[in-house]
Amino acid sequence: MRGNPSPDPRMVLVMAAIALEHDNFEKARELLGIAAGLGGAEGWRHVLEGRMALKRSDTETARRHARAAAEAGVEHPAVAGDLGVLFSRTGLHAEAVPLFERAASAAPADPQTAYNLAIARQFAGDLDGARAGFEALVAAHPGHAQGWLSLVGLDRQSGDALLPALERGFAAATAGEDRLAFGHAIAKVLEDLGRWDESLAWLDRAKAGQRGTVAHDRAATDALFAAAAQAVAAAPREAPAGDETPLFILGLPRSGTTLAERILSAHPQVASAGELSDFAVLLKRCTATPGPLVLDPATIAAGASADVSGIAADYIARARAVAGGECRRVIDKMPFNLFFVPLILKALPGARVICLRRAPHDALFSNYRQLFATGFTYYSYAYDFEDTAHFVAGFEKLADLYAAALPGDRFRTQRYEDIVADFESEARALVAFAGLDWDPACLAFHENAAPVATASSVQVRQPVYSGAVARWRRYEQGSRRAVEALARFGIDPPPGD
Repeated sequence: MRGNPSPDPRMVLVMAAIALEHDNFEKARELLGIAAGLGGAEGWRHVLEGRMALKRSDTETARRHARAAAEAGVEHPAVAGDLGVLFSRTGLHAEAVPLFERAASAAPADPQTAYNLAIARQFAGDLDGARAGFEALVAAHPGHAQGWLSLVGLDRQSGDALLPALERGFAAATAGEDRLAFGHAIAKVLEDLGRWDESLAWLDRAKAGQRGTVAHDRAATDALFAAAAQAVAAAPREAPAGDETPLFILGLPRSGTTLAERILSAHPQVASAGELSDFAVLLKRCTATPGPLVLDPATIAAGASADVSGIAADYIARARAVAGGECRRVIDKMPFNLFFVPLILKALPGARVICLRRAPHDALFSNYRQLFATGFTYYSYAYDFEDTAHFVAGFEKLADLYAAALPGDRFRTQRYEDIVADFESEARALVAFAGLDWDPACLAFHENAAPVATASSVQVRQPVYSGAVARWRRYEQGSRRAVEALARFGIDPPPGD
């Protein structure tokens, strides 16, 4: 008498994928366990395991499954595309490109696959390939808002030829995120043309539909800044001691963090691991605070009083695994590690932290004009000009406190404007702070071929330029609006205003 035949592992994985799409993690985990026991389709299973890890903000596990999937192989081109997404979202952009190429070859008419390939090429430094991809995408799919936004972001626009197509796209878009992307693209073109206040008006218009959806909470933001400020008392005062591998570069987004990263990672003894969430994940695990967020006041407060020494070895191993090689320093450039600075210094006795600061009125505009990942709730402030001013002001006060209270050989404030004004001197100072001998390669940071996955992926492949300094003054009406908004939150106008 025959027993029941074993289920097809691929059908089990189909069910696991459905459970994962509906955030039914318990069922997905159960089905993935069954599939592992059955064997077969191992590449696809690892892709699903990696996707589930990302939903838990466990980047290290997601990365491990991505590499395991690549080693096992994936048969179907669509799964290759999913693996490419997994590599991209864990910071391994160069490894994602061939997977997206395979998926695009099998489905040349699929707009999302074409977009994924073009953006991966951009992050990997193939700007010509990215441009060609975005141009083909919007020609075939004129309503692809993200494709248009990425295209106009690659080049400075010298005319308004694109505006009619972008305005048609904005008018036709029904999804709020598409209107947001089209509006940002229009604002970018107008900014390139020097029509500054028109550009700001389009940002206001584009973001208006999303403000109620994101429901930014200023009180919650204040609580986060307050928790970080209170944690300063837990930071040690001694010089770096122990493993000096970790080098954190942080600050407000769009404040020069990527520029500092590229200068330092051009040094032969420095590698960058990109923007890691690993410190936050390990701190959350160490403190065992309730709730789904890895960045919250309770976790920061718990970390200030807990024994966090166990984080060090795991964090360094994770960072080295992403960066590769045996460099003396590994950069973590997650901007919002700014809330964890005292705990970073406490948990990682050899770590150094570089905090980028930019003139607050420029920081206000640079954050408001940036379209951040819409699914990342920590950027919810950027949908409203006043909320953005409130967040910038909170950062300014916290950065002042850090500069006054933290040891200078472990925490360095770096002004973006100083890098622009005296590039070589500031580059030398950054290298010295990292505890390294000077290397002239740091002056040619724009020739650094390593992938860049931030909004500065185009700019940092050019030499330093001064065009972004005091950009806020180019808005005739907007500059007055910025001065008034920041003043309401305790930031004085610049001298002369």
